[in-house]
Amino acid sequence: MPSPHRPSHIALPRTGIRSVPVYLILLSISAVLIVLSFPPFGFAWLAYIALWPAGLLAARAASAKQLAWTSFVIFWAVWLFLISWLIPVTGGGYVVLAALMASYWSLALVITHALHKRFRTAMILLLPVVWVASEYVRGRLFAGGFSWFMFGHTQASYIPGQAAGRIIQTADLFGELGVSLIVVMTSGLLVDLMIHPLFTPIGQNKYRMHRTIRGSLILWLLVMSTSWFYGGYRIGQWEQATQPGPQIAVIQTNVPQDNKNHSTPTQDAENWRRMIELTRLAASTSPTPDLIVWPETMVPKAINPKALAFYREMGGGSEIYHELIRKTVQSIGTHLMVGSHAYEGFVEEPFPDGSPGYIPSPRYNSAFLYYADGEQSLDRYDKIHRVPFGEFIPWVGAIPPIKNLFLKWFTPYDRDYSLAQGTALTVFDIPFQPQPDPQQPQDNSTPSLSAAKTRGSPTPPSINIVRVVTPICYEDAVGRVVRRLVYQPDGQKRADLLVNLTNSAWYPNYVQQPQHFQIATLRCIENRIPMARSVNGGISGFIDSLGRVGTLVEVGGQHQWVDGFATAQPRLDSRLTLYGTLGDLPVACLATLTALLLVWGKIVPRKIRD
Repeated sequence: MPSPHRPSHIALPRTGIRSVPVYLILLSISAVLIVLSFPPFGFAWLAYIALWPAGLLAARAASAKQLAWTSFVIFWAVWLFLISWLIPVTGGGYVVLAALMASYWSLALVITHALHKRFRTAMILLLPVVWVASEYVRGRLFAGGFSWFMFGHTQASYIPGQAAGRIIQTADLFGELGVSLIVVMTSGLLVDLMIHPLFTPIGQNKYRMHRTIRGSLILWLLVMSTSWFYGGYRIGQWEQATQPGPQIAVIQTNVPQDNKNHSTPTQDAENWRRMIELTRLAASTSPTPDLIVWPETMVPKAINPKALAFYREMGGGSEIYHELIRKTVQSIGTHLMVGSHAYEGFVEEPFPDGSPGYIPSPRYNSAFLYYADGEQSLDRYDKIHRVPFGEFIPWVGAIPPIKNLFLKWFTPYDRDYSLAQGTALTVFDIPFQPQPDPQQPQDNSTPSLSAAKTRGSPTPPSINIVRVVTPICYEDAVGRVVRRLVYQPDGQKRADLLVNLTNSAWYPNYVQQPQHFQIATLRCIENRIPMARSVNGGISGFIDSLGRVGTLVEVGGQHQWVDGFATAQPRLDSRLTLYGTLGDLPVACLATLTALLLVWGKIVPRKIRD
């Protein structure tokens, strides 16, 4: 029983923490917990408490300046570790990106400190709101943002056999950032428990729980229990809400990036031979795949009509790849999705020896569909969200001297390799023969191939035609891009299946790939749509609309740096999501509220309280 004269509690003094070593210790504890929360370690539960030490410092720091510089130093070290897979691509860009990302985390703590000092808001609200606002901003600024290492990602599966998580199912309400908000709330609760007395006196020998503690505990229990039961409800719907889709095979090639950047005819021929061999092996499996998918840009030459016409006019035989694809597709009788460049023009530029030469401009990173009869679809998808410095030079593209410096220090190329930005949200209509579903009445009608090649009405098509959208490479890590591909502005689905074409050979390690795969699972939950991934270097395979990892390409127990194929029949999900309708609007409102409170706290005098 607490003493009536001196109630016991664990609150820290309001005078604040002044010791720089204490700053560094608390921030380092958070740093370690953050790193362990993400792949390759993947201790997802640590994410719930990872910001507790840093949040405690934000609430009790005596100096905002000390908080700013110490947190920046520690978080810069964290980011240098987390994105070390970027070093082989761009050393300069790696250091600068790590510093920029660290500044967001540091700024989030400083803003939390300022708002807590001004408004004394419970940290269970303040810490997650400010942190998620920073995640929202850094996912958009600068040059399109960097949507990696959001706290919500930690709860997603990336290993086969993992059960569907319950809390993460809330991503279909408010996206990955909504999951981040729930995760960070636990750290905020722990901070409240540390900085406030557990009990306050209400009379002689009478005490009651501190109102902030009481409110924080009630809010935490309410949010966690609601999220838990909601997740169970959505998981329980899955069997009735889904139906069998097409049989799909994903090809995983293992072509080193150096072979692609400095290719030779011999290397191209060997890589091509192996890719065709894997394609034929996949086509020979039973049941026969309705669609086979190749990774990003694995066709050595552009295959769009304008490029083919140019090749034929100039001679040299570069159009041969298009013809080989057609013949392969006709021989296996299966639709084929391929990644290749598209060139819509050519500009004359002499070679160093003075001989005539041409460079393609504009050029696109594209996905092409070949129907089973060998005909190339009239539609193609051009990548919309390009990778800064890898696929375009932001900000200084019109200033040649500065652009050349950016090319030298921040890109993996010694020449301008800028890609044009796609604009069309292309949907591919692909016919298939569904396998019988014991849970549903059978429909033996089969649409014609010609019908699938004609854009139909906006109403959902028959199950015998699957609507496919194809985010390329990094695009499946950007929630707003995938949402635009899957959902119409009125909140109705325009697609049934995500097919991601990726090249991970840029990152010759075993770290970036599982991180990327984990992020991709969020897209499936947010939009309630399955995904097939075909990745050069790995990881290739399937994810269902609950975010569960399905069949992966595996050779000798390895999912990465091997070639092979995997087949599966994804179940198509008919459910719509709130996130599909609203997107990140609720989180944008939280970010706006944070900014308004920060301004209000600066311009409106604070009332003096005891």
